Amino acid sequence: MATPKKQRPAPKTDAIPPAFWSTLIGITVLVLGGLGVYWMVENATPKPMRVQVLLDNRCEIIDDAFMAVSEPDGARSVFIKGMAQLNTTNKAKIMVKVNDKYPGFQFESSKSDAAPRVTIQVNCDTGDRTQRTLDAMKEQFKAK
Repeated sequence: MATPKKQRPAPKTDAIPPAFWSTLIGITVLVLGGLGVYWMVENATPKPMRVQVLLDNRCEIIDDAFMAVSEPDGARSVFIKGMAQLNTTNKAKIMVKVNDKYPGFQFESSKSDAAPRVTIQVNCDTGDRTQRTLDAMKEQFKAK
């Protein structure tokens, strides 16, 4: 008696062809790459920003002796009741310096990234040279 021949299974007609997967991966790479380029361009361009700078004055010097300054654009604003407003960009660095109306003195705080609200501490307990400058400022601008 003859043995029956094994039959091959019928090819699946609902299988996804490999060309579909390569096309899908290619489109995904293009979309994600485009989004990445858009994000880099969008974040590289400085955007105008209003920064509220709060002065944490740990010196015995009046707030009027200081001003908020942004770099690189050089925007400046004096402190009124411990607050200054700067019109700058989101890429700026914010610091506190001696008010321009007192050219005989020098002081510069550390720099902070621009944000809608920035608090900068001014501490007079620093190095010898800075201490001498601040002592001279304290003498001239003692808080009343």
